[in-house]
Amino acid sequence: MKIAILGSTGFVGRTLLEKALENGFQIKTLVRNPEKLGAFKNEVEFIQGDISQFEKVDECLKGVQAVLSTVPPERDTKDPEKYALIMKELVKILEKNGIKRFIHIGGAGHGGGENENWTFRRRFLRAFLNLMWKQGLIAKQLEWEVLQKSQLDWTLIRPPRIGRGKSKDEIIADEKSLASLEIKVEDLAEFMLKQIESKEWVKKAPLVANRKH
Repeated sequence: MKIAILGSTGFVGRTLLEKALENGFQIKTLVRNPEKLGAFKNEVEFIQGDISQFEKVDECLKGVQAVLSTVPPERDTKDPEKYALIMKELVKILEKNGIKRFIHIGGAGHGGGENENWTFRRRFLRAFLNLMWKQGLIAKQLEWEVLQKSQLDWTLIRPPRIGRGKSKDEIIADEKSLASLEIKVEDLAEFMLKQIESKEWVKKAPLVANRKH
């Protein structure tokens, strides 16, 4: 299967790219600087550009069956509405190319469903993010609202803090409750890849974390 990965040179995206190659996927990716692909540069089909260059996004998504995105709002963004507009354009490009499956990363600090369980630990996480990254948190909430209105088979995966490596603890995915305040990046990447064929979380926004005993 040929897939597109958006954000493949970031912390999560690079691990996702590596895991996807290990699992035999053909990959197209959009990168500002192809040199950041390093050893993967010769193993993927890349388009040079960024997520706001919609003609480049369109070129990247041609001929793929699913799209996985790890693109975050810029840390110093002052315009969260920009990311809602980008998501609207991305939805249009997916629809134009006949791609239904779209898997994107949000965050455990924003909403994603009805009757969610805002435990103390999750309220703490949201308060911390509101202090450190308020505009980014708003941007992620707006992206989810755009996806809700789309006809795509989308999944918005909402992790808490993302740590390096792989955990010995299983992943817990739940629409309403957050199992812990951390998920390891390799576990997150593997969970994303499993969603390509899975119907379990279509049109849903699961909270994902490693179980803590």
